[in-house]
Amino acid sequence: MIFRPPSEAESLILQVTVGCSYNRCAFCGGLSGERFRIKKFEEIKEDIDEMSPYPIQRVFLADGDALIIPQRKLIQILSYLQEKLKGLERVGIYANAKDILRKEAEELKH
Repeated sequence: MIFRPPSEAESLILQVTVGCSYNRCAFCGGLSGERFRIKKFEEIKEDIDEMSPYPIQRVFLADGDALIIPQRKLIQILSYLQEKLKGLERVGIYANAKDILRKEAEELKH
């Protein structure tokens, strides 16, 4: 089961992580039981390649807490999205406060 904010209802879901790195929120039973992992770039690349022929303007990086992805890999994913999806205007992502604080301000600007 994948959760996304209502504002992302029109976005294509791209699963870049499985589960949630925290996975202990009392209000969220949706991701419990999933062992958290970051998908390999090759898996993500295959998904992007599959969607590349379609006119996609918005992508949402899922599952829970995708901002935990190391910056170098996150930039690799974003760059590949930009290269393959010519009409891409926006990419959304879930994050928790700890992962936002782990990133430098310059990293968050990308």
